[in-house]
Amino acid sequence: MSAVDAMADHTAIRVALWRARHLEVDAAPPVLDDSPGLLLADPESDWRDRPDMDPDATRGARAGMVGRARVVDDLVTECFDAGVTQYVLLGAGLDTYALRHPDLGPHQHLFEVDRPGTSAWKQRRIAELGLRRRRDCASCRPTSSRSGPGGTGSSPSVSMPGVRPSCPRPA
Repeated sequence: MSAVDAMADHTAIRVALWRARHLEVDAAPPVLDDSPGLLLADPESDWRDRPDMDPDATRGARAGMVGRARVVDDLVTECFDAGVTQYVLLGAGLDTYALRHPDLGPHQHLFEVDRPGTSAWKQRRIAELGLRRRRDCASCRPTSSRSGPGGTGSSPSVSMPGVRPSCPRPA
């Protein structure tokens, strides 16, 4: 993949910036602290002046993105606590779950799936910043809708923002 192909999707960057903007303009305490997202996005110095970052105009969209991320974080934690061992994040973009949860157990596996360019760009930024994430966190596993990560035909638990997966409940 060429350096030109390894670019983050503009939507992934916007979502990361909205989550960062949440920490700056919304009432405390934050719904979600996604400080690593701003580091990954690496915006221009005037990013706050962009029309799509206006605190008032984007309040609803920003609240939706931040709220959804918090619900998914809580759900994944609940599912891991209930015995689920895999979390597959489709359309991972610049999601920072793996960076914000370095304490996952050895039997809890995270798979991030996104376009190869976005995934390559994200991996490059993580390396450039020297950020720590779990060694076994897999990013950009080729996946089709008919097979699990790597196209093996396995069927891991799949979670996607906006979709509630079935989660085993304690007896």
